[in-house]
Amino acid sequence: MVKIEELKAYDKQDQSGELIDKEAKRAKFRLLGPLGQGHNIVVYIRGSASKTNEFRKLTRRIISLDNRTR
Repeated sequence: MVKIEELKAYDKQDQSGELIDKEAKRAKFRLLGPLGQGHNIVVYIRGSASKTNEFRKLTRRIISLDNRTR
């Protein structure tokens, strides 16, 4: 189970700019368990218009990306 402390630690690292490399972000999210793996899947799908459109055609839905309000 993902701990709130782990998510807060990730958020602090992301805000401070420690996680600039995309592969480092993916690896960090993988460590968060199923939630992180789900995040990586959504990022992959939303990474291109064709993948997003294919997903939308198959599911008739779209998954929102996470974002931080600054």
